[in-house]
Amino acid sequence: MTLQNEIAAFFAEYIEAFARNDPDALSELWEPVGLFPSPSGNFAMERPAFRDHCVTLMEFYRQQGVIRPDGELLSATELFPNVAQARVAYRMYGERDTLITGWEHVYILRRIDRWRVSLTVADGEMAAWAAKSGQL
Repeated sequence: MTLQNEIAAFFAEYIEAFARNDPDALSELWEPVGLFPSPSGNFAMERPAFRDHCVTLMEFYRQQGVIRPDGELLSATELFPNVAQARVAYRMYGERDTLITGWEHVYILRRIDRWRVSLTVADGEMAAWAAKSGQL
């Protein structure tokens, strides 16, 4: 299987976990500690805290009217053996498949037992929600 196919399969699983509102499955797709560079400052979360963050994030999406999240892997590049960078375009849909918002996300993934997210840059997501007056 090519790197592109492996990473695409990973993000299909990732998006499916969001779609079924499963914070446990989603958080298991992250390293034990995830890193989050952001415009307001960098921070890290251990997996249990990230799981709780996922619950909050999923609730926020519901409050914004999101019924169906969708994502498309735009690129996947191996940076080092078992380390990859991925760019994903997300689209959030509401009733009657109305587009609510969308953004691009950048991830760094590491493969030990499987691919897991180590770091994400969520500036696009924060900007997309801020433009819609949704404070993420």
